[in-house]
Amino acid sequence: MELDYEISDAVPTDAEALLAVKDACWREAYAHLLPAEFLAHGLGGSPDRTERWRGFLAHDAAGHFALVRRHGRVVGFAGAGPARPQDAPPQAEGDPGLRELYTAYILAEMYGTGAGMAVVERVLGDGPAILWVFEDNPRARAFYAKLGFTPDGGRKLDEIGGRRLAEIRMARSAQSRTV
Repeated sequence: MELDYEISDAVPTDAEALLAVKDACWREAYAHLLPAEFLAHGLGGSPDRTERWRGFLAHDAAGHFALVRRHGRVVGFAGAGPARPQDAPPQAEGDPGLRELYTAYILAEMYGTGAGMAVVERVLGDGPAILWVFEDNPRARAFYAKLGFTPDGGRKLDEIGGRRLAEIRMARSAQSRTV
C-alpha cells in the first residue's frame, strides 16, 4: 500500500503551520469539552505564541518534533522529549530514559491512515513513555492504547476556556504496543 503522506522533522519555519493544525484539531476534537466561543477565538495566533513554538522546534531544543504532510500541506504533528519532572510518576523520578509525548495532533481527514501512529512513533521511539490526555477524550485514549499506553492513576485538573477539565496520565513500558 502506497502512503499518501510523508513525515519529516519539524523546523522553526513550520511553527505557523503546526499552530494552524493544532487550532483546527482543537476545534475538531474538543467541541464537546470547550465552549464554542473559546474554540472560535481563544486559541489565537499571537506573535509570542508563534515565537515560543519556533523555540520548541529549534535544533537545540530538548524535544523532537515531526510533522505529517499530505500533498504538501501540513495535516498533523507530534512532539516528545525527556519526561518533565512534574509530570513523571513518582516511581520514575530521575529516570533519564523516560520520554514524554508533549503533543500530538492529526486532522480528522487523516484518521485511519496510520499517519498519527507513524508521527508519534517517529518522535517517541519504542521506549518507556508517558503522556497526558483529557479524561473525556475517548478517541485519543483509544488511539494511545493502541500504542501501548494505559492509565497509571495520575490525574490533574486544568482550567481552559473557563472550564475545569480533568487530564489523566497514561504510561507504557518499552515495546508494549498492541497493534
